[in-house]
Amino acid sequence: MAITNALDFVVKTDDLQQAKLVEKTYSDELSTNQVLLEIDKFSFTSNNITYGVVGEKMSYWKFFPTQSGYGIIPVWGLANVVISNHPDVQVGQRFYGYYPMSSHLLVTINSVSGKGFVDTTEHRQALPQVYNFYTNVEHDPTFTLETEELISIFRPLFVTSFLIDDHLAEQNFYKATYILITSASSKTAQALAYLLAHRKKENALNFKLVGLTSKRNIAFVRQLGWYDQTISYDEISHLNADEKFVVIDFAGNHNIQFQLQTLLGDKLAYNCLVGLVDWQNLEGETPLAQKGEFFFAPTHAEKRQKAWGLTGFQQNVEVAWQQFITSIQSVISINEYIGPEKLRQLYLDMLNGKVDPTHGNIVSLKDD
Repeated sequence: MAITNALDFVVKTDDLQQAKLVEKTYSDELSTNQVLLEIDKFSFTSNNITYGVVGEKMSYWKFFPTQSGYGIIPVWGLANVVISNHPDVQVGQRFYGYYPMSSHLLVTINSVSGKGFVDTTEHRQALPQVYNFYTNVEHDPTFTLETEELISIFRPLFVTSFLIDDHLAEQNFYKATYILITSASSKTAQALAYLLAHRKKENALNFKLVGLTSKRNIAFVRQLGWYDQTISYDEISHLNADEKFVVIDFAGNHNIQFQLQTLLGDKLAYNCLVGLVDWQNLEGETPLAQKGEFFFAPTHAEKRQKAWGLTGFQQNVEVAWQQFITSIQSVISINEYIGPEKLRQLYLDMLNGKVDPTHGNIVSLKDD
C-alpha cells in the first residue's frame, strides 16, 4: 500500500493572523468512486480573505473541515488526478474548481459528464452546489496555457460581478443616476466596472459610474478606462448628494459606509454589500442608519439557472467572460508564489491590506 504525503494550510478561525501547516497522508486504496486530486495551482485574492472573515457565518469552513479551532480558506484553482477509483475519471485529467489551500483534495463522485463532475462527499451536500462542481479543462475551450491563471484569478469573481450587473439591470438600476463602487481597484470591482461600462455603452444608459479607492490606487483605477469618475476615500464629501445613488460595497469599512449613508440619506436607493476587503474596520462607534443588503452570489446564480436553464446561464456568462478576459489580459501581471513559506507571506500580506491591484497571485503549495 502506497502513501501520499499532503499538506493543509490552516488558519485559526477566531484569529486569522495565526496560520500553520498540517501534515496528513492519503492511502492509494480509495473507496469506490473516490478520486485523489493533487492541487497544481490556485489563485489568492482579497476575495479569499472575505471567505475567512465570514467563514463561520457563511459556512465556508464547512467545505474542507480540519482540526478543531482551525479552518481551511477555500480557493479557486486547478488540480490533476493522481489516484482514481472511479471508472470514468482517469489519472492525469485536470479539473478547475473550488479547492482547499492544500496540496491535495479527496473527492467522491457519483457521475461524470463531459464537462466535469460534482463532489458528492457527504459533508458537502448541504452546501451551495455551485461550489461543488469541477470542470474538466480538456473539454472547456476557454482553458489554455495562456489563460488558465487568469481564469483562476478572475472567473469566480467575474461570476459574482456578472450576477450583480444582471441584478442591477433587472431592477432598472433602482432608477439611480450614479453607481458607486468601493474598493474600486479590487479584482471583483474591476470585473463589475467592466460589465457596467460595457452595458452602459451598448444600451446608451445615462448613469455615471464612480470608482472609490485609496489615493495610492487612483492612477491604476483611472487607467482602466471603465469609470466615469474616480475619487479617493477622503473625497466622499465631494459627491453630488442631490442625485440618486446605488452603492456596491466591496470594502466593508464601517466608517466609509457611515459617511456614504449620512451624505446620501434617502438618495441611497440601493446599498449592496458584497466584500470585506477592509475586514479590520468592519465595526465603528456610530450606528449605521441602514445596514444594506448582503449580496449572496449562489442564491442569484440559482435564480438565473432556473430562469435560463443551466446551459443558458453558462452560455450568457461565457459570452461576457470572453469579452472581459480580452480586456484584462494587458492590465494584470501574474506573480507566482511557490512553496509553503511563500504562501504564508502572501497570506499575511493580503490579510493586512498589502495588495497590489496590478498583480494577480498564483500559488502552488509544494516544496521549493
